[in-house]
Amino acid sequence: MARTSGAVGGANPSSLARLSVLPNRRLPHVVTALGDSRAAAIYIDSGQRGYAATSPVNWANALLGQRLVIGACFGKSGDRTDQMLPRLSSAIGTGAGLLYIHAGLNDIAQNYPSAATSGATAFANIRTMIDTARAAGMIVVVEAEVGSNALSAAQIGQVNDLNAMLFDHAERAPGVHVHDARLVAMQPAYSDSAVQFRAAHAYDGTHLNGRGAAYWGESLAALLGAIVPARPGAALNMRAALSGNGRRQLVANPLFVTANGGTAANGASGTIPAGFVGSAGTGASATYATQADPDGLGNNVAIDASFTAANAQVRLHQDVATANLLPGDLVEGVAVVDILGTPSGLASLYLQFTQNTGAGGQSYDNFCLYAPAAANYVGVDKAMRLTLRTRPHLIRANVGSGGFAQLSVRALSAGSGSCQFVVRQMALKRRDSDY
Repeated sequence: MARTSGAVGGANPSSLARLSVLPNRRLPHVVTALGDSRAAAIYIDSGQRGYAATSPVNWANALLGQRLVIGACFGKSGDRTDQMLPRLSSAIGTGAGLLYIHAGLNDIAQNYPSAATSGATAFANIRTMIDTARAAGMIVVVEAEVGSNALSAAQIGQVNDLNAMLFDHAERAPGVHVHDARLVAMQPAYSDSAVQFRAAHAYDGTHLNGRGAAYWGESLAALLGAIVPARPGAALNMRAALSGNGRRQLVANPLFVTANGGTAANGASGTIPAGFVGSAGTGASATYATQADPDGLGNNVAIDASFTAANAQVRLHQDVATANLLPGDLVEGVAVVDILGTPSGLASLYLQFTQNTGAGGQSYDNFCLYAPAAANYVGVDKAMRLTLRTRPHLIRANVGSGGFAQLSVRALSAGSGSCQFVVRQMALKRRDSDY
């Protein structure tokens, strides 16, 4: 290739952009989000410590073995696309390589700036987000608008206009991917002039609950798995890595190699691996058993949980020895969990890391795939394997002064029912950097 004036390595930047090979290309597995409440649903808290089970992004990541690193996100409830634009520079400034956009519904629901132009206006603003992020070297994944149960026929027309423009733009824009979840999220034969979420997939006709997010997340994982290269997983994959590890893994018996010797408490029975406690709170019961891991890493913990009421919990947990933790440590919890059969009455099955700093101190919680046991919040109802990982947590100085640190896998009920699941490993890994 002949070198052109201003070219980089024999190709000018505009040529590279058309090939989706930008000179300042970022790591595509590092993700930030921009949008409305549906983008904000990635986290359950304003401090962005807990990954929520109501976000398809988190389900996709769990199904992909935590291939993605999901950092700071910029979703805000109620925002139109014009109100999101001022946060675009902050999203780009995170250094992430993938921008996830979930936006447009509020423009249409508010008939902004008019009932006949809301779809085109939303598209123009989303296109600005797309093109600016692409110029900064980011891959962009934008959700097609699914709409809401409350939209009028005219507003559904604006949804269709917005989506048609998004699809057309993505066809000729390298590095831009539109994910269309309508077939998995909505009732496809509901009406020619209205839309409706599938039964028990949205808690209010607009926002997904854990079940809807899980199905949506499966579809999103298929797209993300094709455009984000596989990277070393969060899970442990060698028993030898647990010895002489320089404090890299801080939980005792994370692969349940010692299959018994743990404690059954509070309505639990059966065999618990050494170092762990299995429990069932009020309104729940559980039977625990250990079995050989099929990969030969150690053992698994099979848990048969039953619920008689909402907001009951079954959990497998370990209080991490405070001698293993030092002030300033950055730690993340990791667990691999197989959900079996067809769970019923499940609100969420999640990973939690808690640090309580003791008398007069504070308690800090980091979650992965948590959803509350609230009205219309129902969890997944199908078998799947999930890799769960909490966002890194900074260990506070007085962890040893009457406080504790605990890692737990928890099944939370939405009502009466049962859930069978297998915990294949639980680890607490020390990191060198936050994200």
